[in-house]
Amino acid sequence: MTHGRRSLAWLVAPVVLLGAFVSFVAATVPPRAVVLPGALPDTLVMGAYHIHTRRSDGSGTVDDVMTAAARAGLRFVIITDHGDAMRTSDPPAYRHGVLEIDAVEVSTLAGHIVALGLDHSSPYPLAGTPRDVIEDIHRLGGAAIVAHPDSPRAGLRYGGTDEGFDGIEWLNADTEWRDERATHLVATAARGVLRPSEAIASLFRRPAASIARWDRAAATRPVFGLAALDAHARLGWRLTDEPLGWTLARQPSYEAMFRALADVVVLDTPLSGDARSDAARIIAAVRAGHVYGIVRAFAGPASIEFTAAQTNRAPAAAGDRLPAAVDTVFRVHVAEWPSAAVTLVRGREIVAAGQGTVSYETSRPGVYRAEAQFGNRAVPWLMSNPITIGLPRTAPAIEPAHIDLTAGHGIALPANDGHWGVEREPSSSGEMRVADDGLTVTFHLGDGPAHGQYAALVHALPGDTGVTGIRFAAHASAPMRVSVQVRLGGERAGERWRRSVYVDPETRTVDVPIGDFDRADGHTADRIDPSRIPAQALLFVVDTLNTKPGTAGTLTIGDVQVAAR
Repeated sequence: MTHGRRSLAWLVAPVVLLGAFVSFVAATVPPRAVVLPGALPDTLVMGAYHIHTRRSDGSGTVDDVMTAAARAGLRFVIITDHGDAMRTSDPPAYRHGVLEIDAVEVSTLAGHIVALGLDHSSPYPLAGTPRDVIEDIHRLGGAAIVAHPDSPRAGLRYGGTDEGFDGIEWLNADTEWRDERATHLVATAARGVLRPSEAIASLFRRPAASIARWDRAAATRPVFGLAALDAHARLGWRLTDEPLGWTLARQPSYEAMFRALADVVVLDTPLSGDARSDAARIIAAVRAGHVYGIVRAFAGPASIEFTAAQTNRAPAAAGDRLPAAVDTVFRVHVAEWPSAAVTLVRGREIVAAGQGTVSYETSRPGVYRAEAQFGNRAVPWLMSNPITIGLPRTAPAIEPAHIDLTAGHGIALPANDGHWGVEREPSSSGEMRVADDGLTVTFHLGDGPAHGQYAALVHALPGDTGVTGIRFAAHASAPMRVSVQVRLGGERAGERWRRSVYVDPETRTVDVPIGDFDRADGHTADRIDPSRIPAQALLFVVDTLNTKPGTAGTLTIGDVQVAAR
């Protein structure tokens, strides 16, 4: 009898636990998205940004993505598959009535950056420090957008400075689930069976750190913000490099993500139906900050009207800048939901708040954003781009670096002094010759997968001198990046510090202060002043960070001078 009761208990207990779990899930299912009356005008174009396909770590094809976007009522999708920007982008095209725009998410040594609107593919892999990647994106005519800047996953978190980038993801859906407990994620997945989009949005929290970074950067130059889906439509383990090897489930689906979060681009006139011109207009509007984010899983369709008026000036809208810090009247209006909690924010300060509509007059300079909340949700329902008053229209011009060869002493390293040589990895070749304009190395990096192939021009240094900067002239057979490196001696013997420099067939003189160098091994926690450490050697390196294996070419370096302590 006792044994039978125990057996029954073992059978009943799981049923009870399952029933309790089902009851809990049913009781905590997020409310259904509110469908607001009316439709957005044709000049407000809703789409999705930051999507991955099978070309990288997503589960669906481009056509799968565009089909899902059509079902979700979107009008454009910006696909951002991982890559090095060498792949030729898909030309803009309407698929299933939705405009496809192809971008690329580039991995740097300190996080990921999306390159949007490149004029053409890169002639070499984009990689390295955020500074170098941003510089290259700008050279290629694109906008650099910081992806998932404050991800809980260290390898995804942006470790660069607030300088240089053009845009930032103020909200990233992939970031929002990464700090959740496993039990919460399981419960959310169960709720997603009933209301997938609403379940996704239930994980969203206010991304305070990302918004604060955006505000800081926008105070120095125009910086636009985007709501990013970072959609992969997959659950699984990374068994291989991209594309991924094993997908457990194609969830959350692209359509569910598209119905959860979107960006709305504000245009002057409706789209024409011509894919190339429409894509150019959408990209231009995004770069200008004429875009707002919406959590569709709360309510929609909806718009946030944000303007600023000054006497004798045309009204400014989200994304615009007014140079004069004079009396300015801000207005925020959410027509579709008059009970929305609307706030006008200057940096971290809420300067005005109300329901549905807010007006505020001020002459204080600063970066002003408009937000709208839906009920008591933790994340903004609608988020505008900023209007800036009384601050510079553009970032100050970056002056070329300059080293002072008169300070301390300068060391000239002539091409024919007999102290230059070539170092290379065994599968790579490098031959050096003295040319009229310096030293030319003819290199051929080893074929096959990247395994540390390199070829380098090397010059030994006295060994008792700290390097403060390097000046040289350079040109190459094709556009490329060369890694200027200093190999330290003393207590840090063998440690290398590097700065990547762009070169092409046009000869140019470059100054690289040692303060711009980073440790070659990527360890920056013990940041030291390398100029205070005796240097063993100076190197000009071609390696697989920015050069494909199997690449052959020439690099010429001349007029080398080392500023030393």
